[in-house]
Amino acid sequence: MILKLIGVILLLILLICIAGISFFNSHIEKEKTKLFSSNKIADKKITEKDLEILPDLMKNYLVKTKVIDKPRYCNVIFTQKGKIKTNPKKDWLPFTATQYMSSNNPGFIWKAKALPMLIRDKYTNHKGGVKVSLMGLKNMVLFSGPEVDQSSLGRYLGELIWFPIGFLDPDISWLVIDTKTIKATISKSNQTLEGFFIFDEEGMINRFKTKRYRDTSIEDFIGELGNYQDYDGLLIPNTMTAIWDLKDGKIEYFNATIIDYKLHTYMY
Repeated sequence: MILKLIGVILLLILLICIAGISFFNSHIEKEKTKLFSSNKIADKKITEKDLEILPDLMKNYLVKTKVIDKPRYCNVIFTQKGKIKTNPKKDWLPFTATQYMSSNNPGFIWKAKALPMLIRDKYTNHKGGVKVSLMGLKNMVLFSGPEVDQSSLGRYLGELIWFPIGFLDPDISWLVIDTKTIKATISKSNQTLEGFFIFDEEGMINRFKTKRYRDTSIEDFIGELGNYQDYDGLLIPNTMTAIWDLKDGKIEYFNATIIDYKLHTYMY
């Protein structure tokens, strides 16, 4: 009898957790639908003329990443595996994640599982948001506001390395710093952010730097990129490591590897 009762309790807990995860994912699915919605011309292709206004470093980079003849307005869905550290004193947590990005409505949604935690980070409609949920049943963290907007915009800019079509965003302006560095200034709504893309000897981006909020203070952020591989016809880095460059040293807190990648031209 006791064993049956334990079994019923465990089954009930399992069903509750499944329902929580389903609710969490359904909410993100609605956010994705808004991100991917568009009335833009789905069959418009990127041409060399579209790159003419860019500095040579970025122009040559985009040619090498094979954006020519790709859809100008499209979406991408890619999956990752990796590890994340929420606190320098805590252990690494393994995660799997799916990320959505769009050139229809420039932004991203990142949903991850680091069980028992479910995480959603986003920049959509000029707003950032971070949510950490316990199995979709209880929100442990809910961050929003101007600081989150700024930090999420910085993440969006840096992670265009995984969606190079997004570099054609007209809200990004460019300034050549030297033979290997370009400053990008992105302006969305009432926010402006600067980031620096550093190129290697082959003309490929291997590092991104900006300033982002870490809790309540603005700190130097570095994204270090791995080797470039062909994913669905685009040449993009297969890994990225995120680092806080603090006054008392560098803290690596995020490492992700691309495991699947697909461009989509469908509209909602």
